[in-house]
This record gives sequence, C-alpha cells and structure tokens, in this order.
Amino acid sequence: MKATALSSKHVEAGARMTNFGGYEMPLKFTSINKEHKAVREAAGIFDVSHMGEILLKGDGAIEFISEHCTMNIVESDINQLKYAHILNEDGGILDDTIVARLSEESCYIVPNVGNNQRIYEWFAERGGEKFIKDKTDETSMFALQGPDAEKTLQEITDEDLSEIEFFHAKQTEINEEIMEKFDEDWPLAETPIIQRSGYTGEDGFEITLPNEAAIKLWEQLQSLEEPPTRCGLGARDTLRIEFGFLLAHQDFDESRTTIETGWAEQAVEWDHDFVGKEKLEDMKETDHQLLKGFEMEDKGIPRHGYKLFDDDEKIGEVTSGTRSPILKRGIGLGYLDPGHQEEGTEIQVEIRDEKRKAVVKNPPFV
Repeated sequence: MKATALSSKHVEAGARMTNFGGYEMPLKFTSINKEHKAVREAAGIFDVSHMGEILLKGDGAIEFISEHCTMNIVESDINQLKYAHILNEDGGILDDTIVARLSEESCYIVPNVGNNQRIYEWFAERGGEKFIKDKTDETSMFALQGPDAEKTLQEITDEDLSEIEFFHAKQTEINEEIMEKFDEDWPLAETPIIQRSGYTGEDGFEITLPNEAAIKLWEQLQSLEEPPTRCGLGARDTLRIEFGFLLAHQDFDESRTTIETGWAEQAVEWDHDFVGKEKLEDMKETDHQLLKGFEMEDKGIPRHGYKLFDDDEKIGEVTSGTRSPILKRGIGLGYLDPGHQEEGTEIQVEIRDEKRKAVVKNPPFV
C-alpha cells in the first residue's frame, strides 16, 4: 500500500487510516460529522495527494488534450481550469478530471486514484506518449475548503488570494519558507500552484506543489492560532454527495456516458471535435437512464448498489448514498429509467428487503 508524503502527519494526529485505491489515507481524525460541519461552517483541510498528476507538455500538447477530453483546452486562458471527461470511442467515461492550463504549450490533468496508468496508456495508444509524464509520486496536493478558507490561507502569504477567480489558478511562491523546500526541478511549474476549486461545494483552494514543500505548508497551516480542521475521506464523501459531485468507479465507469451522468452542461464544450463526441450527440436525441439525486422521506440510509423501485417495478440503482450531516436524513444518487426522472417524483429505495419512500431531487441538497 502506498503512502502520501503527508501520511506520517496524519498518523501523528491520530487519524484512522484506511486503504483507498491502494493508498493509505485518513478516513477521519475525529468524526465524519464534525469534520463535515467544519467545512460547511469554517475551514477544513484534506490530503488529496492520492489523486494523479499527469503533465502534458510540448508543441501540440494542448491540441492533443483538447481532442481527447470533452472541453476545448485550446481556447482556455493560461491558469484557467476546466472540468472535463475523458471518453472512449463509444462515449464511455474513462475518467473525469480537471485540466489546468499552465502555459501556451503545457497543462496538467488530475486523474482519479488508480487511473493514472489507464489514462497514460490510453493517451499513448493515440499518439500522445511524447507529451505525457506521470508526476504523481513527486507531487502533493491538498484541499483547503470552507467559507473561511481564503482568510485562513491569507494568513501565511502576501499574495492577494481574492484575485484568484473560481476555477482559475495562480502560480505563486506563497512564502519564503515554502520556497526553501521547493524542488527547483519540479516539472509542473516554477512555483507552487494555488487553484480556486474543490470537491465540497464550498469556496476553497486546491494547492499543488512538490512533496517537501507540501509538508512545510501543511505544518504552517496547522500552526495557526485557528488552524483548519483536519478532514478525512469520510467527510469528503458526505460533502461531495450533498452537492451531487461524481465519484469515479462508483457513480460512473466506462459503461456510462457524460449524457447519462447529467453533467454534459458543465463538462462538455461542443465547439470542438473530441473522442466520443458523435455518441454523445446521438444520445441527446434519445431516452436513456439519467443519474439523479433523491432524498429519503422514510428512515434509512441508501447505499451503493441498492435497488430503486416504483412500486414493484425496478427503475434503477443507487450509486452513492449517505446520511446528510446537515439535513440529518438519507440522500443519494442513482440512475433512473425514463419516466421517473422529474424532480418531485416519488420512488422507493430497497433497504434490507424493505421498500422505503424517497423523492427525486436535483442536487445540491443543501
């Protein structure tokens, strides 16, 4: 099992560790509910170094990634981020990712845990091997999330963080202590990268930098008079479900398309050619299952794989579910057949052989 550069810090802090995608990761430090509420009300910090970092660089690299993801990166500004899907030729989702454009001829993508090799090989098969380098092992990323995230991070840098717009990044030195630990041979950029993005639905930042510099920055944030709450994978999951964000290998796999996930509006720019586009265009004209949110009316917590019903008719299946710490009731995501997808539609979730009432609701739930 792999460890991130910050794993020893998590163990020292008393985290309950777990195996996630082959990495030893903190599940929680105190309780999932406390960590969840800290992000909704103040600021929480997550180690997300298990996510991949693949650099694409060189003459033609930007054109290549634009042809192999659903967003037009050729038209991206420097330091702009775009959420995109990488599809196979049948429109099936190989992965979802953020593409961050770093310069005129370079960008990096963030594959989900366990997908680095798969995406690398997919690109290589299609002539992209000359552009791509997997830099996951030498790179750390952590997320500072919540309404107080900007105020917290601002305490350790003179950079004006308010200038960073949503889904944009800034390549910045942060402070002298960080740069003393900075690896000058780090290939992604000449400085750490702070991007205004996240997986919680709250304001916040995802910070990418070499491993030693990441350890120093983590220590600086934890030494503040009011440090951000350490958070684990448990809270990360409940937070993202409350906003309906997708989880790879759970809410989608290669058998599902962007259209079916309901994320085409956010994840597809139709003004360029990309692998799988023709299939998506065809699906726009047909009825198909859609990934929808739902909220429990009866007691019970929906879980991945539970069946969804309309009386005795099976109409779908749960992909993600939890008890919302904010709503204090069960919520979930699941694929539903045509005719059962409208908000407000009553459905049932089969929990322990008992059908329990729920209602279709479009995320976010809070």
